[in-house]
Amino acid sequence: MTDLIELLGKAAVPIAVGVGFALARKYVKPSARLSEVQLSALDDRFRQIKWIVGISVVAVGVVFVWTTHYVLVSLNELFAASDGPRTSFRLWPQTAIWWFFPGFGALALSWEITLQLWSVFGQAGNAISYRLWSDGRAGFDSTRVLRWMALVIAAPIGVSTALALPMHTGLSHQGIHVCGYGWAGCTTFDYSKAVQMTQIRGFRDRDGKLHSRAGVVLDFADGHRWSSAEIGDFRDSVDPQLLAFLIERIGLPLKQADTEMDIPKPASMRSGVINESTSRSLSTNRERTHRPRRPGFCALSPDGVNI
Repeated sequence: MTDLIELLGKAAVPIAVGVGFALARKYVKPSARLSEVQLSALDDRFRQIKWIVGISVVAVGVVFVWTTHYVLVSLNELFAASDGPRTSFRLWPQTAIWWFFPGFGALALSWEITLQLWSVFGQAGNAISYRLWSDGRAGFDSTRVLRWMALVIAAPIGVSTALALPMHTGLSHQGIHVCGYGWAGCTTFDYSKAVQMTQIRGFRDRDGKLHSRAGVVLDFADGHRWSSAEIGDFRDSVDPQLLAFLIERIGLPLKQADTEMDIPKPASMRSGVINESTSRSLSTNRERTHRPRRPGFCALSPDGVNI
């Protein structure tokens, strides 16, 4: 059954493309119908030019992809800079999210941009004739189809991507500043409120298979939980500098678990409150962690505790 689902998934794209072309030929007719004699005459006229146009469309697409990707990443970094210079670490969203809009935008807009540039810097009449000839040979109005694709597919992806621009996590010496999706504001987690720190290996799929997405999970006294694995690309291991920084700032024993779901609820939180002895124990651990030591020296015991 699984093999059948994978096969259908691989066949979905070519099937969708074939159905799309068939529907376009039936319902989106060329804006001007050229006779076969006219199309044949234009065949000779554009025999060489079509290669130049094709290369130009690809070049415009490449420029569009890299330019829009650069702008999106730069805007994301600009929003993160508002955290201030005291931020020691920044965690960024998955890099893939900044490629969706550039990719789909290039597919939908490169043809239109190329024709517009040809009309502005070349001969507009030739650009119009080439479009009509191309539509006639394709059997549908390709420009109109691509415009609909830009409106129905690329534009929603662009809006979704814009909502992700503020996403990042900043770690300072005082706490963790998390800005999520959708311009919904940011949340700050105070290190002093952490009650448990766990390093995880990844997550399990529906079949129980473990997939690597390493991270550090922090449980806080108010019941909130933060995981470094929730933002950024999948990693087989946690950044050692980030791990050392969190151990230094939080001062709690580092526990181990395969996934976030395997982490037990801290004993101090099971009753919904932190008792006095637990608070005193946490404070003692932090005092031990922050005792003066030789500059640049940071060692971990086999169980992950500072020594």
